[in-house]
Amino acid sequence: MKKLILLTLLFSLSATTYSCAQTKLTQKEKFQSTYDGLKAIVKSKAYTFIGEVVYTNKNRESLQDGTNSISLTDTKAFGVITSLNKSETYKIDGKIESYKASFDDEKQRIAIEFKVNEIWFYLDIKPNGNNFLAIKSKGKSVTQTGKLKTL
Repeated sequence: MKKLILLTLLFSLSATTYSCAQTKLTQKEKFQSTYDGLKAIVKSKAYTFIGEVVYTNKNRESLQDGTNSISLTDTKAFGVITSLNKSETYKIDGKIESYKASFDDEKQRIAIEFKVNEIWFYLDIKPNGNNFLAIKSKGKSVTQTGKLKTL
């Protein structure tokens, strides 16, 4: 009788462990819908990056809602991006040149680069939806984190 109870207990524990192992999602599976949504937005070529935090290696500063953004259409970019403490302000309004978007489906990362009026923009989109924008112009740079949305 003890053997039967022990065998039943052992079987129930192994069944529970097996069923739990089947339901755990990998990180890639968890972020797949986020990645697919962001990929669709980028492919539409009609989206806006909205800056939330501007930072350097040592400092960071939260941005007011709607004060830092850059919108892209098929051929044009427009908006305003400021640096830490507003020491540099980039007013963007011009034709997009050298636009490249690359999609790494395996790592669920999106990389975008383009140029507007001699200012280079680099947007790195992570699997969890975090967006990092780097702007480089004449030896100066601004880095922000934010979100992406459709126009």
